[in-house]
Amino acid sequence: MRARNKAITAGSFGELRSRSRPTGGATSRHMKRVLGIVGMATWLVSSISAPAASGDEEARQKLLGKWRGGLADERQPTMELIITPSKIVGKDLKNGESLGEGRYDVSAARRILDAHGIANPVRGQVYLGIYSLKGDTLKWCSNNGGEKRPTDLVHDPGRGQFLMILRRQK
Repeated sequence: MRARNKAITAGSFGELRSRSRPTGGATSRHMKRVLGIVGMATWLVSSISAPAASGDEEARQKLLGKWRGGLADERQPTMELIITPSKIVGKDLKNGESLGEGRYDVSAARRILDAHGIANPVRGQVYLGIYSLKGDTLKWCSNNGGEKRPTDLVHDPGRGQFLMILRRQK
């Protein structure tokens, strides 16, 4: 059985209380084991995620800027998106009102662009989507807050997916 010391600690409102803790070699062996596990986990996570992260970061950089356009069936630009390194901000060009603000995730390999609403009117909603970027044209097909990610870049409100075609503003 391990030897234990009683440590006196200050509790809330100045109360004193005692708790047991391992002493001597047991503590250092435990700490070495914990640090070893944390180190291995850190190395594993960084080695698995590093290649994907650099590709995703490159894809994120390509999306940065001001974009104007609308849904695939609209003839005139109806929306403006400003994409920064950390968020997307949308504006309705017809009335100047906010379409919302959200953080986003990009997966270059899978061509995924998901938005997570952080400001009204989209706070708390998740928009799963796919995208295509060719030159200064961004096509982003989103599920409009549904549970199923679109599988193709097609505007089909009946299936709950909406294709936005946006052009980069210079």
